[in-house]
Amino acid sequence: MKRYIIYGMITAIVMALAIMPACSQENKPVKEENAPLPAPTPASNLETAKTGELSIYGEVQGYNASTNSMSVQYYDYDNDEEKTVEITVDKDTKLENFSSIDELKKGDWVDINYASVGGKNIAKMVSVEKEEPSAEETASDAAE
Repeated sequence: MKRYIIYGMITAIVMALAIMPACSQENKPVKEENAPLPAPTPASNLETAKTGELSIYGEVQGYNASTNSMSVQYYDYDNDEEKTVEITVDKDTKLENFSSIDELKKGDWVDINYASVGGKNIAKMVSVEKEEPSAEETASDAAE
């Protein structure tokens, strides 16, 4: 008799495990095969649809002190490619680790928050990454 109870319990557990996946699936409406697809959005509209601040981290390729602008190369993860963007610094831009655009040099790494206003990319915050001294430099300074 004990054996029949154990077989019955094992059968109930196996059936419960077999039924569980079928009960857990959502009921989704069947998609019509001939339904028209929405028209793709042109890339130019995607750029203008973005609102608010954008952020990039990249390398300074050059700067123009007369127009207070810099050219920054960064990696665009959405499109999986390197891009270069022109960023303008104005009087409201917050600068970190430097005091003016004249201090920037090619090869500096910057973190920039900016907004596109009237076709221009205006920086809200620019932070220059300062190189940390290596362990060898720190040790040689301490030895002197």
